[in-house]
Amino acid sequence: MFAKHHYLSHSHNNAANVFIATVNDEIAGFISILPFPHPIVKKVKRVHRLVILPDYQGAGIGLKLLNEVGKVYKQENWRYRITTSSPSLVYALKKSNDWACLDFSRKKQSRTNLINTKISSNHSANRITASFELI
Repeated sequence: MFAKHHYLSHSHNNAANVFIATVNDEIAGFISILPFPHPIVKKVKRVHRLVILPDYQGAGIGLKLLNEVGKVYKQENWRYRITTSSPSLVYALKKSNDWACLDFSRKKQSRTNLINTKISSNHSANRITASFELI
């Protein structure tokens, strides 16, 4: 249902926790969350996918869903992060007092990505990306 509305071409990780957003009992979007394994930084969850269907985009549903799910994880003492290349989401998160920007850069394209880019144009390489953590 959401695959055609997300730029990533690889399949969704089945281990992710999934939450949906509804508007008037209709599905408007979803978010999936994965653990972020790191040797030093412990207890981190990261957003794997955040997709809002086109009819509902621009109404703040994505940010609301992101924040509400983040509150659940923060209550369980998890750190909560997202990396995005969506200009509207970057703008909203930068304006928010609830989010800290950890990184703002252009993702480098590896040789493997360069080869795969020729096969598929659905990739995040060379996009400006920003990483944020809920504070």
